[in-house]
Amino acid sequence: MRNLEQPLIDAVPANTRDFVAVSWNLHKGRSPLGFQAWQAMRRWVQSTHADAWFLQEAMARRLPQPVLSTAFGAELGDPLADVWHCQATEIADALELQIALGPNVFKPSWRHGNAILSPHPLDLGGRWDISAHRFERRGLLVARASVAGQSVTLLCAHLALTRSARLRQMNWIAHWIAKEAPQGPLVLAGDFNDWRNDSVPLFAEHGLHEVATLLGEPARTFPAFSPALALDKMFVRGLQPVELIQPAQETAWLSDHLPYMARLRLE
Repeated sequence: MRNLEQPLIDAVPANTRDFVAVSWNLHKGRSPLGFQAWQAMRRWVQSTHADAWFLQEAMARRLPQPVLSTAFGAELGDPLADVWHCQATEIADALELQIALGPNVFKPSWRHGNAILSPHPLDLGGRWDISAHRFERRGLLVARASVAGQSVTLLCAHLALTRSARLRQMNWIAHWIAKEAPQGPLVLAGDFNDWRNDSVPLFAEHGLHEVATLLGEPARTFPAFSPALALDKMFVRGLQPVELIQPAQETAWLSDHLPYMARLRLE
């Protein structure tokens, strides 16, 4: 696992078929100690020069009071004017990236969910509800990127905290892939909360392989300041894992998860 202290694009000579993927739970833009870390997160994302970012808890933003008022009937303007403005759209706007959004929790005063960002053209596939029970709203966010003349399916997920719920969600995702994306390059990434690695053999049965496992790396991402658990996963099909990249030390104080970052190569 290599340490990323400089922008990735300068670290390793680029191959035209290389595909750098980053998965990161942004913890609603807060550091492990609860401090606002949003601007520092955005700067780090910019430094990676990735081909796709799979972000969880990335839509967090409290709505301003005028928007709250209009959302519930006051005639103060368009109630949807600021609803989709959030951390993920701020990154996309600042870095001129394509974006797909998938809200999981949407309350009157705040919301959060998944986001996929890419500098490549994105074909938006929508959000699929994979909530296993009413206490944890979860979704599978789908997009397709056009890279080196190929369509790469991108899936971002944030799975449940309980094992039984996670197993159901994993099987639902595997079924979705078999039905909707049975062939072609594919990356499935996110916060699986899967410290027991149940997902590795399950998705292997469907032709998807976990990047860190193939490379013989532990990929521990939680807790960020002293990572002991491999909660975050990245599964691929039609892409060959080249290396797992360790992010700069500063990321340990930006979120409660470390980013999971890998260089892949289109086969």
